[in-house]
Amino acid sequence: MTKLRQVIFLMLLFIGASAFAQTDAGISELMKQRAQQKVAQMNDNISFMADKSKDLNTRNYYRGRALNLFIEKGEPFEEEGIHNTGVKMETTSVYRKKPSRRLMKDYFTGLVNLRYSKVDIQSTKVHEIEVSDLQKIDDNKYVCTAYFEQIFVGYRDGRPVYKDRTRKKVKVYILAEETIDGQEFIVLLGDVTALETSKI
Repeated sequence: MTKLRQVIFLMLLFIGASAFAQTDAGISELMKQRAQQKVAQMNDNISFMADKSKDLNTRNYYRGRALNLFIEKGEPFEEEGIHNTGVKMETTSVYRKKPSRRLMKDYFTGLVNLRYSKVDIQSTKVHEIEVSDLQKIDDNKYVCTAYFEQIFVGYRDGRPVYKDRTRKKVKVYILAEETIDGQEFIVLLGDVTALETSKI
């Protein structure tokens, strides 16, 4: 092989590797965006099911929509050979620092039936949800962690009687599938952990 051919060959190799890396980075970024969107959907549904201005049937409808975002819709599942009773939500309050863990479906039922006269829950905007680097756990399966904040305000007789801000994280599972239309990503949520709660 002449020196010129060697140089051209090496350049082509470099360009190919660089294009592959850019494609890989682009796919990774797309998966992170899908994770952000899924977490934002969960937060929207949480806000809707806690909204007392909506009737009970509507709030229960959003409860069902929210459960569809999780592994096995919140029902028992198996992960790495370990049986799990279902995805869980961890909660804290300014009065109770020790976290409490409940099955997601039970947490959502409690949210629908909160005893406040009005509930307002605001969450981190979709593009501000932080997502960790992806970890590949199988041929086409990845996990990452998404971080967000929720502000909770409970009212009685038109006055706020409880307010807090909680930083949370949620485990996110991403399954990459090849379809006739290209690569599709199936995103499901796992356990939600409360990291820090402060009074506002």
